[in-house]
Amino acid sequence: MLFLNMIFLSLVTVSSILYTYKNRSELACMDGMIIAVAIGMVVGFISGKMISLTASIEGVMAGVMGGLMSPMLGAMLSHPLGLIWFLDFAYIFVFILIVFLVKEARQAFLDEAMEVEKKCT
Repeated sequence: MLFLNMIFLSLVTVSSILYTYKNRSELACMDGMIIAVAIGMVVGFISGKMISLTASIEGVMAGVMGGLMSPMLGAMLSHPLGLIWFLDFAYIFVFILIVFLVKEARQAFLDEAMEVEKKCT
């Protein structure tokens, strides 16, 4: 189920980027920012929905902030490639930390389940 959700999310993201790129001549600068906020909210909601309602709400708010701040930052930088690389590495680092967090939580859950099983026997 998670894999299908990731595929769906990727397809929606790619299709919205392609659609926006194809129609970029009709969009003003502020329209692009509104579109970025909408995409961020949807992606944040779908990503958070897999965990809990609280994570979903946080995802929507992070999408709003990212959608507003990213275009402004990109417009202010004369050479944004360095920042893009930095953010890519930061994203990978955070993803690795999330993987470790999930492994740690899974191990704690298994340890707790074994303790409960020992008490029951």
